[in-house]
Amino acid sequence: MKPESSNAPPDPNVVRKLMWFFLLVYIAEGMGQVGGLISQPLTYFLKTFLQWNPAQVTECLAYLTLPWVVKPVYGLLSDFFPLLGYRRKSYLFLANLLAVGSFLFLFRVTSSSQIVVALFLTAIGMAASSTICGAVMVENGKQTGLTGKFVSQQWIWFSIAGIATSLGGGWLCQHLSPTSAFHTAAAITAFAPVGVMAGAWFLIAEKKSQINVEQFKLSLKGLVSALKSRTLWIVAALLALWNFSPGFGTPMYYHMTDQLGFSQEFIGVLGAIGSVGAVIGSLVYMKWFDKRFTLRQLLYVSIVLGTISQGAYVLLHTERSGLVLSLMTSAATQVALLTMLTMAANSCPDKSEGFSYAALMSIFNLASQASAVFGAKLFTGEGITVLHYWTIQQPDFVRHIFQNHLTPLIWLSAVITATGFFFVPFLPKGLDHKDLAAKAAAAKLVEEAQLAQEAKSAQKASAALPESAKAAEEAK
Repeated sequence: MKPESSNAPPDPNVVRKLMWFFLLVYIAEGMGQVGGLISQPLTYFLKTFLQWNPAQVTECLAYLTLPWVVKPVYGLLSDFFPLLGYRRKSYLFLANLLAVGSFLFLFRVTSSSQIVVALFLTAIGMAASSTICGAVMVENGKQTGLTGKFVSQQWIWFSIAGIATSLGGGWLCQHLSPTSAFHTAAAITAFAPVGVMAGAWFLIAEKKSQINVEQFKLSLKGLVSALKSRTLWIVAALLALWNFSPGFGTPMYYHMTDQLGFSQEFIGVLGAIGSVGAVIGSLVYMKWFDKRFTLRQLLYVSIVLGTISQGAYVLLHTERSGLVLSLMTSAATQVALLTMLTMAANSCPDKSEGFSYAALMSIFNLASQASAVFGAKLFTGEGITVLHYWTIQQPDFVRHIFQNHLTPLIWLSAVITATGFFFVPFLPKGLDHKDLAAKAAAAKLVEEAQLAQEAKSAQKASAALPESAKAAEEAK
């Protein structure tokens, strides 16, 4: 009977609650991240009101990436040090409370320094919330074999939120002044984390825990194992290469407004269409790709899709081509993204899920922001001067290629993504959902056998007590 219980399907009620929780978290993230509702109003405000160039805007946004780069810190705190008896719930509530307060503060400020401070605090709250949600996903995904489904569910709702925020951000920029659009976006976004605060308490099944020295030692061993894991480092390299895209972000926004003449509202529509494509990609991945292919096969497909999707943007010339590209490339990129995130979740060692997944996501975010800064510097010509002191002997020639030209940056992005092919063969076997589910079932069987043996030993000891007492009485 034991094996049957170990291989029984996951509790539908628990899975249902987790799905609702992921819905709340990723709608909040889709709205509350710097790339959410406030993204276009913020860039519009910095470009129009403060007269910043692409490099200045990107440098400002780079500071806001720091809380996302140190995500392992939040994972360590949550894994090792329960707050008010909980490893997940309490931290989720506190992180989202910080985000709410910071967005409300942002509603009143116009100074660039105050804006950066307020957005930095919101980034801390959203990054911590994302990290702990990732730990919940990894723990439950590895136990149930539903990692791919959980990841798809998260990004479907993130993309749905992206549809609303893209349309809303574009509308605000088109119909309000830069300052009013920015402040209105901040005020609306302040409501998003409240749902996560409620969901953390009512939808996550978590037993109370306390700092356990033995458990801490086990977790520390898991952490050391994660740092020594060759698999984790290969996965980190794949994530970094796949997400290094210097041709996109701020340079793309300036190119669409200054060179192509797209309106603010149409840029918002492009973002919404892209999010629709991402929803389609998530559904395709969840219903078809995740069930029919091995992870290794999906990784090769993902690198091909990522390379083609990035290179396709050289065809962006008109509004019609923008609509087609946004839909098609976003769907393809989403399939690739979900494959990469599933690979990251499945590669995390036991006992250090929060830290490991957060570390991988930090590398993912760092690669994205580093490429944005690199691309913006090349686009404005500032980075070429810096590179001249290192390796470039003819900076004027390189400046002629990249400065105010988006196409070379797009090709560079595609080439860097394609280099991920060389890392896939080094990944070990055993990262597919079925392998992990079987491993979790085997571990559960071992645990149940140990508990049964301990119970049997305790029963024998208990039965021996009356005999000992009887023998002592006869001796008297």
